[in-house]
Amino acid sequence: MSDEKMKILHVYRSEPTDDVKKLVEILNRDRDAKEFSLYMGDPNYDILVQMIREADKTVSWW
Repeated sequence: MSDEKMKILHVYRSEPTDDVKKLVEILNRDRDAKEFSLYMGDPNYDILVQMIREADKTVSWW
């Protein structure tokens, strides 16, 4: 069995609440986690697409 960690990407449409932050913390356990914010500035969608392709799982937070 591989020792490679699952790659998870969290995409935020708005600033995460404390509840969302707690859920993200739980989901990130034993995983290689990255985040992408859509609500800050002018998001680079090319980078987002690349990050989604590299992730094993993507979670969208609204």
